[in-house]
Amino acid sequence: MINRKMGVFFLSLLLSVFCLGSIFPSFPAYASNEALTSWNEGDNKTEIIAFVEQIIDSTNPKYVPPEERVAVFDNDGTLWAERPQYFQLDFIEAQPKSVSQIKFNKLPKTTQKELDTNRDSKIDSDEIKVVLNDIAVFEGIGTEEYIALAQNFVYNTNHDDLSFGNNQQYQRFDAKYKDLTYKPVIELVNYLKDNGFKVYICSGGGVDFVRSFAKDAYGIPPEEVIGSAIKTKFDREFGGKVIRQAFLGQYNDKFGKPVGIERHIGKRPIIAVGNSSGDYEMFQYTDVGVDKSLIVLINHDDCNREYEYNNIPGETDGTEPLNKSLDEAQNRENWKVVSMKNDFNTIFESNLPPRENLSCQAS
Repeated sequence: MINRKMGVFFLSLLLSVFCLGSIFPSFPAYASNEALTSWNEGDNKTEIIAFVEQIIDSTNPKYVPPEERVAVFDNDGTLWAERPQYFQLDFIEAQPKSVSQIKFNKLPKTTQKELDTNRDSKIDSDEIKVVLNDIAVFEGIGTEEYIALAQNFVYNTNHDDLSFGNNQQYQRFDAKYKDLTYKPVIELVNYLKDNGFKVYICSGGGVDFVRSFAKDAYGIPPEEVIGSAIKTKFDREFGGKVIRQAFLGQYNDKFGKPVGIERHIGKRPIIAVGNSSGDYEMFQYTDVGVDKSLIVLINHDDCNREYEYNNIPGETDGTEPLNKSLDEAQNRENWKVVSMKNDFNTIFESNLPPRENLSCQAS
C-alpha cells in the first residue's frame, strides 16, 4: 500500500507536469523536417508547413482553434487519378445493365430543372454527365448494394482493363483502381489531421461512389464525404433499404461545391486542395485572404509518371480557360501551384513504376 508521503509526492509530480504543459505551447504533431516526406524540398512544401504551424501555434496571432480547422479536398485528379476518363465512368461502363435511350434522354432535362430550381450552373461539365449515367444505370437499387458494387470494382478491377472506356489509345496502369491514389496528397491529409484539422472530401463525383473506398484509401470516413447525390426513398420496412431514384439531389461540382460545403459542414474551410476549373468556386469560397487561408492546386505536368493535361496558364478550348483555377493562381499569393513533376518525389501510394511509350495527352 502506498503511504501518505509517497502519495503526496506523486500528486505533486502530476501537478508539476500539468503546470508545465500550460506554460509551454504544444508542439506540432510533426517536426518540419519529418512532414510530407513524399514531397521534394522547395517553396511549396515549406509554405504549406509554415501555414499550418502558424495555425496551430497558440502564441501566434494567426492561431485557429481546432474546432475551426477545416480542410476540403477534391477527389478526382487530387486524391487519385482521373485519366483517361473518370474512374466512376469506368465503373458505370463495366456494368452489364443496359439503359434505354428514351429513359436516358429524359435525365438531362430533369437534372437541368433541378439545377435551375437550386440556381446552380448549367449542365456543362464532364462530372455531371458521369452522374447522369450513374443515375440511369443504378436507379432502383439500395445504396448499400450500390456501395458494395463500387467497392468491389475499385478493389478488384485493373486500370488497364480495356474492355470498356472510350480512351483506349492511352496506355493505362497495370494496377487496381485502389492503388492509383496519390501518396503525397494523402500525406497532406494525414499531416492536417494530426495537427487538429477536420478533413473532408468535396467531390463532383457521386457521393456513394466515393464513400465506397474513401476510408480505406484516404482515412476519411463516409460522413466526411460530400459529393453529387441523387434523391432516395426509404422502403418503409424495419431494417429496409434506402432506394436510389432517377432524380438529382445535389450537384456538387463548380458552383455546387460551396453549397455542398455549407450544407454539410456549416463552416468555411481555411484550406482547400484541388486541381481544376471544377474547384474554382470552392477555392473562391475558401480564400478569405493571405495568412488566413491556403489554396493548394495539384498541377498535372508529369507525363512520365502520370499524365500531363490542363497544366499551362492561359490555355483555352477556344471559348474558356482549360484550367480557370490555374490561371487565377498566377495572381494570388496564397494559391500554391504544386507541380507533380517537381514537388512530388513519388506519386502513387502503391509506388507504381514510371510508364513507358505513352502519349502525354489523355483528355
